[in-house]
Amino acid sequence: MTDLLAERCAVLAQPVVDLMAAAIECSTGSAAAFARVIALAGQVRVVAERGTAGIDQPDYIAWADAAPRLLAEMEAAAERRDSKAVWAAFVDPSAGMHRLGSACAGQPRW
Repeated sequence: MTDLLAERCAVLAQPVVDLMAAAIECSTGSAAAFARVIALAGQVRVVAERGTAGIDQPDYIAWADAAPRLLAEMEAAAERRDSKAVWAAFVDPSAGMHRLGSACAGQPRW
């Protein structure tokens, strides 16, 4: 169902942009950036955990299935102040934000 995918993409657009900025800023060692990664990864995970019922977009399904685990790993990396692991999780090919971006391509703000 395209409407459900559009709704999920709309809800995720800003938190994902903010998460990218915070993940990049982690390379400076900023405690505030690591705290933002933790908060934003949690917001994104909540949406991923809504599941995929009613969505037939393969990239979204694959992302949502693996994202909760990956986002938890990102939060743990941020708690350890491991900027490289935060970024690795963000760009992970199977459950990182690139996969979500492919799923939401063409949606407003994507």
